[in-house]
Amino acid sequence: MDRVMMARIKIYNSRILYAYFLAFSLILVGFSVYVGSTEDLVQGLITIATGTQYLTVDAFALGGLNSALLNAGILGLSVVLVLKLAKVNPSGASICAYFLTIGFSFFGKNIINIWPIIFGVWLYSKMRREPFAKFVHFGFFGSALAPIVSELMFPGLYSIAPVQGIPVGIFIAIACGILIGFMIPPVSALTIKMHNGYNLFNVGLSAGFLGIVFFAIYRNFVLQRLGHADRFVLNNIISAGYQSFWLFFLGIVFLSTMMIGFIVNNRSFYGYKSLFFSTGHVMDFTVNYGAGLTLVNTGFLGLIFLTYFYIIGAPLNGPVIGGLFCIVSLSGLGSHPRNTLPILAGYILASLIAPWSLNNLTIVVGLCFATGLSPISGRLGYHWGIIAGLIHAALITSTAAFYGGFNLYNGGFTSGLVAIVLIPVLGSLVFRKKP
Repeated sequence: MDRVMMARIKIYNSRILYAYFLAFSLILVGFSVYVGSTEDLVQGLITIATGTQYLTVDAFALGGLNSALLNAGILGLSVVLVLKLAKVNPSGASICAYFLTIGFSFFGKNIINIWPIIFGVWLYSKMRREPFAKFVHFGFFGSALAPIVSELMFPGLYSIAPVQGIPVGIFIAIACGILIGFMIPPVSALTIKMHNGYNLFNVGLSAGFLGIVFFAIYRNFVLQRLGHADRFVLNNIISAGYQSFWLFFLGIVFLSTMMIGFIVNNRSFYGYKSLFFSTGHVMDFTVNYGAGLTLVNTGFLGLIFLTYFYIIGAPLNGPVIGGLFCIVSLSGLGSHPRNTLPILAGYILASLIAPWSLNNLTIVVGLCFATGLSPISGRLGYHWGIIAGLIHAALITSTAAFYGGFNLYNGGFTSGLVAIVLIPVLGSLVFRKKP
């Protein structure tokens, strides 16, 4: 295939993905008007934007379903705008950034707390004298630590005294957010070497390390000085969920996504078998298989796990819906049904041993991030995927306390730990006779 043809395909894929992102964001905004009172819509959005955000705070509980949808839609439009301004040709990383941002708008990210971090990444690109397009996805990935911005800007446990009528906390929050954004790209470049690309939620690992540092400083130099350290516990602000709405809405969305992919792929599923049997290790499906088959994969993954959540009776609240979007966020970077189902099997096996049920909130959301280990089952074998899922299930209930819930990608951090432990061992066993 000559370069001209490849360039045309790249532009075509770019237009398809931009149109999909824009349409889905507008649908979220549109539904926000119809699922609740319009009188409470803006007030609910303000509550979400100014409320505490660290794990686990359900946006449905804070502002209601309608305001949560509006928050998600605005953030989705923000992703489109920033990618456009940065002149990015959307790829698998763009799909991941978009759906992660949408997903965590339901528990942790809002229209205020992501921007200092994105600005910090932009500043890093300028200091490096490289295009912002090269780092722009890190801005959305790095907003895993957005709860730190909210905690400092709108403190719930303490009140920073204003200086001449100006809240000091706002400036501290913005400065910390910029610093986090500045640090995310170089730290992430290091952490990916630690697991050799076997954790698709790599920024979850790097954000976890940064979160540990920031939380330790915050707890020792701020909370203890103010006498609030003993009262700092992880939140558990959870709604009952909206089962009927999300089953209907996401069922239609994922089916439509598959059909759009089918149409874009010349009204065919041709080529999906190759994607289905790929390892998923260090891959970009939009490059290898095109936007059409990638969207088919997105819809297929979403339908499978939506069905699973329905079968086990998982509450379709903010964290669970956000987690489901996290699963489909990797549909362009390596995850597909064949390499994610062994991870699910590992969780099911763990439930037979551990004293918790599969519909436990922590376990449901943990599974969503455990799918980031899909390259292990894809490349090393499904049996290793099952073991990776089992270990992830054992760790997920303990890791959030490391950083006080400030890292929204807690499951991604856990996936990184699993990969760091497993990959060196498996490398010496599975690949010992290979170059």
